[in-house]
Amino acid sequence: MSTTTRAIALLFTLLLLLAPGPAWAENKPAGELTIALSSFSTDVLDPVLGGHVVKFYLSLIFDHLVGVTPDGQLSKDGGIAHRWEVSPDKKRWTFYLRKGVRFHNGDEVTAEDVKFSILRAMGKRSTTGYAGPLRVLVQDIETPAPDRVVIVTKEPTLIIPAYLSRGLSTEGMVLPKKYIEAKGDDGFARTGVGSGPYRVVEQVSGSHVKLEAVDSHWRVGVPKFKTVVFKRIPEEATRIAMLRRGDIDIVDLSRERVKEVERAGFRVQLKKADAHLDLYWVQPWDNTPIKDKRVREALNVAIDRPEIAATIFADLADPGAVPMGFSWAFPGLKFRITPDLAYSFDPARAKKLLAEAGYPNGFPIDMYAYQLPGLAEGPSMVEAVAGYWQKIGVQPKIVPIDYAGFRKKWIDRTIGGSFGYFNLANREWVGTYAYVEKATSATSPLATIRDPELDGMLDAVLKQTDQEKINALMRNIFLRLRSEHLGIPLAYLHTAYATSKKIGAWNPGTVMYDINIEALVTSK
Repeated sequence: MSTTTRAIALLFTLLLLLAPGPAWAENKPAGELTIALSSFSTDVLDPVLGGHVVKFYLSLIFDHLVGVTPDGQLSKDGGIAHRWEVSPDKKRWTFYLRKGVRFHNGDEVTAEDVKFSILRAMGKRSTTGYAGPLRVLVQDIETPAPDRVVIVTKEPTLIIPAYLSRGLSTEGMVLPKKYIEAKGDDGFARTGVGSGPYRVVEQVSGSHVKLEAVDSHWRVGVPKFKTVVFKRIPEEATRIAMLRRGDIDIVDLSRERVKEVERAGFRVQLKKADAHLDLYWVQPWDNTPIKDKRVREALNVAIDRPEIAATIFADLADPGAVPMGFSWAFPGLKFRITPDLAYSFDPARAKKLLAEAGYPNGFPIDMYAYQLPGLAEGPSMVEAVAGYWQKIGVQPKIVPIDYAGFRKKWIDRTIGGSFGYFNLANREWVGTYAYVEKATSATSPLATIRDPELDGMLDAVLKQTDQEKINALMRNIFLRLRSEHLGIPLAYLHTAYATSKKIGAWNPGTVMYDINIEALVTSK
């Protein structure tokens, strides 16, 4: 080799040594993002058992068939389906799938996985809560090609894409058919194998779920954080102390602690009108005082909603007016809360209504008190409502319990006529329909209402393909819920999350039970 050749070779070697490495070598997930929540409600890894209340972490593990934007609009960029179309008769929905998407065990996502996942979500084992309309509507699911799924419905409908989207619940999460068939439901429930940007590495029930990033993902690019940990920490003082020490990056806050945390220099993000706080009575209530419409109205007008918003919720709430009246649906449905729909605070009228119903001296009622994610104030809210009712002669008995224990009693129907509540995630019209259907369906274990007139309205919505007619039906559903006092709409809650110093500007989004952690981990 000549001197010149050796010099060129040496120079080339030096250039290789000094040159920056390839992009994938530099851009790797690093560090940990930790989220502390007051409750997981039902901390499971199987979407058909967890349902919407555990989307906080399931949305990182699994991909939905249909994606949504952070503000809840259907998106062809965020789901396994990159486009979809419907037949002229609105009975055949065709979804075209992304190619090359793989589950965490290496299997490629195909149309057979999508079909299997939807059928499993509709199955008897499923407790997702929103599968009812799918069971009624879906006639067949065809898989004409590995990247194409056709959902055939018995009746014309517009709801299919929304029902299988990230904007609603977990029915649209795509699961690994071969893996579940090989491992069984119980094996899958322990591992939670999905196709999302993070895989499960550890779960301790009641404590935490630890996720680890995949190398790269079509939704987020190369994930920014190597691990994401969701911790269940019921004690708010502990959550705040860990935030101050830098041990936690995101915590949910009770509204009364917001100003304190802000004064300490931490950023607080609000999800505006994130939840509609509804109080309701567990079925059956045919032989209880609340079967009388006058009693239901009395319990509503006995409550001073503005005072509760100002005191219990530290002015981070607005009074509610319509049971299950999800305000994010109002603009699209052309519905508004007029002054006559707002409940006035009128204890004298409440007493008069009770006397007319045959309860001049009131009656006893059990009130269950528990925490929920984003509702640390649950027990204090129950005490406040109990105080208003005592003033009109009702004799409430407060029963402290955790939510899992209450939910079992609710499903088992062992506490009929008792009082419960939920901070229902706000939502658009399809989500509103989904919840009202669940709350009224005779086959739903979580139903709180039986009203044949409402059943007819809901059935008409399911089969309607004219959006203006759907809007009119939904407006009438709201009016029926309000005129019959089928629940106690207490408040719209602005949910607060505090973030550590390493978290910059962050939009929690407006998707139900989903705080847009994806925005913090994406590198796209």
